[in-house]
Amino acid sequence: MKNNIFNCAKSRFGIISFWGLFLLPLFALLSGCNKEESIPAYLKIEPFVVTAEGGTKWQKITEGWVYANGNLLGAYTLPATVPLLVSGETAIEVLPGVKENGILATPSVYSLMKSYKVTKVMAPAETTTIQPSTDYKSDIFFPWASERGTLDGSSTLIFENRDVDIVTGFELVTDGAYEGRSLKMAVDTGHTLIEIGVEPAALPTTGERQVWLELHHKNDIPFELYLVGVKNGVEVTPKPVFQFNSTESEWGKIYINLTAFVAESQAPEKQKISFRVKLPQDNTGAYTALKGNVWLDNIRLIHF
Repeated sequence: MKNNIFNCAKSRFGIISFWGLFLLPLFALLSGCNKEESIPAYLKIEPFVVTAEGGTKWQKITEGWVYANGNLLGAYTLPATVPLLVSGETAIEVLPGVKENGILATPSVYSLMKSYKVTKVMAPAETTTIQPSTDYKSDIFFPWASERGTLDGSSTLIFENRDVDIVTGFELVTDGAYEGRSLKMAVDTGHTLIEIGVEPAALPTTGERQVWLELHHKNDIPFELYLVGVKNGVEVTPKPVFQFNSTESEWGKIYINLTAFVAESQAPEKQKISFRVKLPQDNTGAYTALKGNVWLDNIRLIHF
């Protein structure tokens, strides 16, 4: 025990004199060599419940950005148990997070939705569980009514055929739909390309106000998303935004941040989003599939 105290003091204060040995107990107390580590409290955070139209199942909020008493503790994939070096009444805030543009490595705070705030009494070694909930913020805008993007009611989004093949088109189908009706685009070796546009919308172009696109998709071949600006009544060159990989038979949910693309378009009037499906080919030009299908549903444009 004496050697341990000596080594601890030596490491902190250098080589000490013989008389200094009498001060070792005091040095050890002040230096914290034998100080016990603080015991954390634990906060268990369940996945977010969403109270907006469509509910939790329409969303894919995977992360929570966690604050305790105003201090950021980090972003956690939910559910998660977070250690907190606090005791007593603690102000907890959890911000909803999504995979921006579908990229697993880039979780982002989804600023269009409200954070969850609660005060809890925390105690060392004890676990407190919370179930955060969220909804869209009250100051956001839907360029078109959100129910129109479900494609189920009497009033749905208006689509236009943008390719040169008059045979290809789109359908509103119930077979294979997410729920109710979904939009379906199909290509084959006789008709290899289809592109459809969604009705134009006025979007903020300064880059200071965020613009996001939400949608559900199911596709057995890749397809692309484009942004088409309108300037002086004329469409500008379509800008590629995102390529969707195949999801086979599973529906996926994606959140695409359009803010920078809209700002770069320099088209102050309106913007269109369009979807392009092309039968895939290899390097020799041979088709790698004989046909392909893309389904879309719950299309939402949202901005501040």
